[in-house]
Amino acid sequence: MKRSSVSLVFNIFLAVGVLMLVIAAVISYSIQKFDAGAVKTTGHVVDLIQRGSSGSRGGSTYSPVVIYTDNKGQEHRYTPSFSSNPPGYKVGEFVGIYYDPKNPDEAKMVGWSEYIGAMIAGGLGFVFGAIGLGYHLVRRRNSRRHAQLLQSGQLIQADFLSVEVNRFVHVNHRHPFYIRCEGKNPLTGRKSSFKSGFIWSDPTPYMALHKKLDVYVDQQNDRRYYVDISFLEKN
Repeated sequence: MKRSSVSLVFNIFLAVGVLMLVIAAVISYSIQKFDAGAVKTTGHVVDLIQRGSSGSRGGSTYSPVVIYTDNKGQEHRYTPSFSSNPPGYKVGEFVGIYYDPKNPDEAKMVGWSEYIGAMIAGGLGFVFGAIGLGYHLVRRRNSRRHAQLLQSGQLIQADFLSVEVNRFVHVNHRHPFYIRCEGKNPLTGRKSSFKSGFIWSDPTPYMALHKKLDVYVDQQNDRRYYVDISFLEKN
């Protein structure tokens, strides 16, 4: 997997996140628009409808059946699309109802429950968007740091040791590689081990010609360094 493929995966995460946030905003706007032109009244729960099983335990969920009367005295029955277990309402409970005066059969319950769809879409959008945006922010920060080290870091020659795999990170079921090398630490005078950034395809075939690697070490903090693996981009 090339870096461009990895970027594509996170771009998809970001796009899905933005799309879900837009959907959440549209749902919220439509609810507020409906509520602004609707008539508010009070209904009462007359029954609980059992829905299909929910979750791995197979427990049923329940939706309330609400009876309300419009401003002409006509009675209407409303069952929301959401359900829960345990039931969110009890038979005999009074609840607030918004209904369209032009079409009294079109109704919604007052309260947070009418925003469930928006909350789900918004939550998913936040998670997906944060993952996608976080990747690009980290990549941009690392690029700036590497550029600074290339300009002001102390250059040392490090001996190639091995190509290793980071088993704790995976993208699209693939683990990244990294190169480990060893060189003289300019701040301590002792040998230190250095690791390159993530590489998304095995660099082993190219290391036979690169037994020495350039490492740029921050002159104030030896924990900040950059292993130059730009030769891999040419291959």
